[in-house]
Amino acid sequence: MSHPLTVSNLFDTQARPARGSDSRLPFPDYPCNARSFVHLDARLLPYWHTLFDVCPGLLKLDPPEGLELFRRFMTWAYRHHPALDWTYYISVCRWLLGSPYKERVTAAHIEALLAAAAALWVAADMSQARGLALAWQPMTDVVVEWKAGMQPAVFSLDEGDRLPSPPWEFSWSPLTGRGPESFRRWLPVPG
Repeated sequence: MSHPLTVSNLFDTQARPARGSDSRLPFPDYPCNARSFVHLDARLLPYWHTLFDVCPGLLKLDPPEGLELFRRFMTWAYRHHPALDWTYYISVCRWLLGSPYKERVTAAHIEALLAAAAALWVAADMSQARGLALAWQPMTDVVVEWKAGMQPAVFSLDEGDRLPSPPWEFSWSPLTGRGPESFRRWLPVPG
């Protein structure tokens, strides 16, 4: 049985990024053999926090500090330039599922990253949509988040209210109303 997961308190909805801001990460040019660049540049610390503060369970994939996982992610991010919008955390999910850590990545890791993506969407979206549903194909639960003041009293996905299976590995749907009936269709997450 599916049930919505909410993340209302993760991000302050007043902390919206400036419109028209650069959606590319400003990665410095590091030589490919610079194994200790994490210790050399404090400017990378915010990126470390975007991974491990949102999903502390990632530290268990590369104990004790996640430095090798972080190095690998930063190398990938430098090459692929993931957007710094709500899809950033979906990009992290995609990277994890294709990384050397993929065998140890759990649904809990993906769920935490989806919750962070939903929170960023709620904080930054300027459309008429009232909420967001996010899905990952192997996960039976759907992450649902509402904009401030839009949360319905009850949003449950009982057997009769099941949403269709998402056709893409990561799918999303803007929600316009107050419940499963506001779902229209799944859309692919860009990136």
